[in-house]
Amino acid sequence: MNANALSENGWKALIGKQRIKDNGLQRALADYQKSDDDDHAGKLKGIAKINQLAAALQNNKEVAGNDAVVDYLDDVQDAANAEQREIAKAKMTADKAEAEAEKQEKAEGAYEAKLMATLNKLKSSNGASYEFMFCDGQDQCAVIVAPTISAQHKQQLMQVTGGGKRFSKLGSCRFEEGKFVFAMEHPPSGLARKLQGAIANFTGRKLPIMVGPEAAEADADV
Repeated sequence: MNANALSENGWKALIGKQRIKDNGLQRALADYQKSDDDDHAGKLKGIAKINQLAAALQNNKEVAGNDAVVDYLDDVQDAANAEQREIAKAKMTADKAEAEAEKQEKAEGAYEAKLMATLNKLKSSNGASYEFMFCDGQDQCAVIVAPTISAQHKQQLMQVTGGGKRFSKLGSCRFEEGKFVFAMEHPPSGLARKLQGAIANFTGRKLPIMVGPEAAEADADV
């Protein structure tokens, strides 16, 4: 297959030499070469047009008897078909990534609202205790606070952390003496700061956190 079959210059030189009237293929090739690689829909449309114009020329009486031009147009269509498959694969990958990003954005929005509502409810609950689970993700950390942690909560943590799977053991959370007190058996060092950072990352609120003897103070009253 001609590696330069989709080149405007290659086709322009051939029709000049063979004295063949162009039907718009040269312009289509030029437009395709200038197209944005990330515009998959546009590139698919452009490559389909090239294929259509090349096929139309092959059916032209003037061209049909010219072996050099027919062979070249065969190469154009072969290259266009191969290119179309690659663009379709790239589009599928990009669409999937975009869908995943939208899904995560929606999950984060729901997570953020629910987390803040739960913490506010806990703050005004006169000492009630909820469960919590922390997820230390590769990209970011997150915490779920709920009356009872379920499998759905764990799934949500995975979504908002970009697939994080390092979960803490279940612990308890209550609001006491102006702080959110997180308690668990053998808490890791620095957990207070991690919890505060995780909550602030999603809600924009730097809350006062206490884990055992460790405290992470808030910047202002909450």
